[in-house]
Amino acid sequence: MVAKIETALLWLIETICLALLIALALAVIYSTTMRYLGASPSWYDEIASVLLAWLTYFGATYALFLRHHMSFGGIVTALPRRAAIALALFSEFLVVGFFAVVAWYGNAVLAVAKWDSLLSIRWMTLDIVQSVIPITAVLMIIGTFLTMPRALRNAAAGIDTDHAEIEQAIAEAERENAQASEKDDTK
Repeated sequence: MVAKIETALLWLIETICLALLIALALAVIYSTTMRYLGASPSWYDEIASVLLAWLTYFGATYALFLRHHMSFGGIVTALPRRAAIALALFSEFLVVGFFAVVAWYGNAVLAVAKWDSLLSIRWMTLDIVQSVIPITAVLMIIGTFLTMPRALRNAAAGIDTDHAEIEQAIAEAERENAQASEKDDTK
């Protein structure tokens, strides 16, 4: 059940990232074309900035769900099993606490931001623009809880996922090189 929820949320976040990336690319292409034709849109700078900020927040959320964010796995794996689990658990709750504060104060900002709007698009209030902060903070909290069991299992087993991925990539590259060498030898 947890895996299905994680997969569904990951798909949703990935879809949002893709939509934001496409919208940003289209806005840049349109603006560049119109600027070349001498009719630069007034809204471009603000919309491009907002789209890039939203893409950054949702991209960071996506990275958190995949556990591709910065971490110090080597420190955890160097510790004895109990200490590794305790440190991993502490760091998980530290992350949750941080994003809870971000969500709380991000939501508080929305009450103030609703009275202001973008300069070029007056109907778009800043609470819409700034809503990405509490939305992604809550998603990051959910992502942390959904992926926490896997992180704790890795800590208990002494697995540093960063090093495991590097070792896997090296092994794949060595296999590909060996296959290429075999093909060259048969010629």
